[in-house]
Amino acid sequence: MATSTIAFRVKPEIKRRADALFSRLGMTTSTGMNILLMYTLEHRGFPHGITLGKTRTDEEEANEYPNAETRAVLDRDMAGLEPSYGPFNSTEEMLKAALDMED
Repeated sequence: MATSTIAFRVKPEIKRRADALFSRLGMTTSTGMNILLMYTLEHRGFPHGITLGKTRTDEEEANEYPNAETRAVLDRDMAGLEPSYGPFNSTEEMLKAALDMED
């Protein structure tokens, strides 16, 4: 299939964030832009509702989601594969349990 090249100017920060977003969606920026163009042609307008959720900064997003290791522990706990701990009566009790888990 033959392709054409479209070149346009964008601020470096916008490109970086777009590249990161499309990567999280499992595609290249080129693929994402092709989808955008096809959608706007098919619907004769811009899309609405194709998002990862509300807008946040990368730092806010990184702090909101557990990392892979934490997510794995939570998933095992929810599946009943590992015992849950707590509730605790004090911070000291919680820290002792956490330190005992590391042994």
